Amino acid sequence: YYTRRWMKMMDKLTVWLASLLAGGRTADEKEQARIEYGLRIILEEGLKILVLILLFHGIHHERYFYFSLLILWSTRTFAGGMHVSGTWNCLLWTILLFLTTSVLAPRAPAVSTGAFSLTGTACFLITLAKAPVRSIQRPIKEPKKRMQYKITAALSVALWTTILLSLKSTPYANCGFATLLLQSILLLPVKKPKE
Repeated sequence: YYTRRWMKMMDKLTVWLASLLAGGRTADEKEQARIEYGLRIILEEGLKILVLILLFHGIHHERYFYFSLLILWSTRTFAGGMHVSGTWNCLLWTILLFLTTSVLAPRAPAVSTGAFSLTGTACFLITLAKAPVRSIQRPIKEPKKRMQYKITAALSVALWTTILLSLKSTPYANCGFATLLLQSILLLPVKKPKE
């Protein structure tokens, strides 16, 4: 019941904002749909970020959350990954991901540099093989652009692996490698959409 109400409210808000952006000019149907899709993503992601910030400030793990978020944004933006349908499903899975990376991983004991190097290498290879995985609504059709995303994602993983291996803080290293590992795992089950 609440999910349907939420979706109706989000739809009304999106249409209203799109009409404000159009500023009285008439947009064709395709352009209007693109504007509404973009606004919906901005609103849903904004809500999700707000809930996550409040949650992790409330449980006093905001430093690890922000660190994990920085790593995730800089890799997932280019690598993509598994998507779930529905704002609430996505929020639930995102909370579970960040609870793992920002609460559980920092409490884990230290891991050897060799194990972290192996993890970083595996994440790099998975990203190189599977990225970019885009949503059906935002496919990447140009081969050159796909290759740019793939290389940028892999370089981001390599850069973060190097940074994390140089950290002296076990909780931050655990948090960072857990984020890289989960992001890479989210690339595995996804079948690339036909474009």
